[in-house]
Amino acid sequence: MEKKKWYVRNTAGKVFGPIDFDSLKAWVKDGRVEPLAGVSSDLKHWLLAPLKPELEMNWIVENNPGQFYGPTHRSVVDDLVKTGTLSPAARFYVDDRGAALERIRALEGEIAARDSERVQKDSSLAEAQKLSAKKDLQLAAAQKAIRERDDRLSEAKSQLVLKDTQIAELTKNVQLRDGQLQQAAAEIARRDVERQALDAEIARRDAEIAVLKEQLSKRDEVHEREWKTEVVVPEVVANEMPPPVARQAFTAPVFAGGASASALADLERRAQQELARMGAAGAKKFFRMKK
Repeated sequence: MEKKKWYVRNTAGKVFGPIDFDSLKAWVKDGRVEPLAGVSSDLKHWLLAPLKPELEMNWIVENNPGQFYGPTHRSVVDDLVKTGTLSPAARFYVDDRGAALERIRALEGEIAARDSERVQKDSSLAEAQKLSAKKDLQLAAAQKAIRERDDRLSEAKSQLVLKDTQIAELTKNVQLRDGQLQQAAAEIARRDVERQALDAEIARRDAEIAVLKEQLSKRDEVHEREWKTEVVVPEVVANEMPPPVARQAFTAPVFAGGASASALADLERRAQQELARMGAAGAKKFFRMKK
């Protein structure tokens, strides 16, 4: 009995074990080892299970013409017969090493084809994985670009919100300035109305002044006179009495012009009233007094 540990690799490439050789033979009798399965004791060198004589996988079943199963163990064939899995026309081959070897070669060709197909699939899978990895890198780059774009969009939105706030503030200031300008325009319009009213009042007063000037000019033309006063220094004679004619002039009740003293006094009073009404400037202008 071998003391090595054995491994079984099925057609799918899955490895089972380690087990001892007796357990391996039990697996063969139970039909757990496929005809195309490989056996190895070191996981490096593999041998088809039917080529291991100790496993007694020397039975081939032809269930229908051209439909073979095996090589396998006699116990597996008995189980197929007991369960009715085989057709009535099934044929069995045993201990025919030529048929077994031919079947084994066919199986080896099938295994090689399957291995080639698996290698091709593995290559395709590797290529697909490589392409998938490349696509993953591209996806990661695209996701990074999307995140960067989202960051830029977020920053742009923040800038837009800030700009909107500034625009709203500027709009508010413009509206305030517009209100102030409207108030200033209303004030200017009001002052223009007042100025126009004042200009009208000034024009009216200028007209009145012009009328008054015209009246004064006419009055000046009527009352313009030129007074000339001559001062005569009297000759004083000391210790002499006035002549009789002079005494008579100072004491006579009637002046030489024939006017009475009361009439002259009344004339003087009216002249003083007129001078008081006209004022000193008016009197001076009216009389045009000369020295």
